[in-house]
Amino acid sequence: MADHLTRKALLNREGYSACRQQALKLWVVLARCYNSFAHAEAMSHKEADLTQPQFAVLEVLAHLGPLKMCEIAGKLLMSGANVTGVVDRLEEKGLVKRVTDSDDRRMFRIHLTEAGGRLIAGIFPQHAAGIEQLTGALTPHERATLIRLLKKLGKSIPTAR
Repeated sequence: MADHLTRKALLNREGYSACRQQALKLWVVLARCYNSFAHAEAMSHKEADLTQPQFAVLEVLAHLGPLKMCEIAGKLLMSGANVTGVVDRLEEKGLVKRVTDSDDRRMFRIHLTEAGGRLIAGIFPQHAAGIEQLTGALTPHERATLIRLLKKLGKSIPTAR
């Protein structure tokens, strides 16, 4: 009985201000939108036998060049341990290689191999077209507005900086 009352109290939003109800709705909409994008993206990389994190590492290396593990982690908002695992799997596939950093021999920079460069160059145009299609319900002006608003929201969250 107490469990039922607790759930009912939690789900009863009548006592919440309109602002709080709207914030909760925004949270749900953002989460559902993210999940839809993540699922669509995962499906698009399956043909290349890549997970989303593997694709992201290849993409960041293609755009920025060789990076240290910590730099990849920072760019992709991933933990160092996660990046290590992803890079290990990409290295096993022959798509990246670790090269000793010339400035600090204790560190490695992750480089795309020729095979990795060819793979990302071959699939990135399809990825970009897919993202354009996924956001096609919005006009260019709406996309620009959404980008601006999401950046504003992200910058307002202390841990996201």
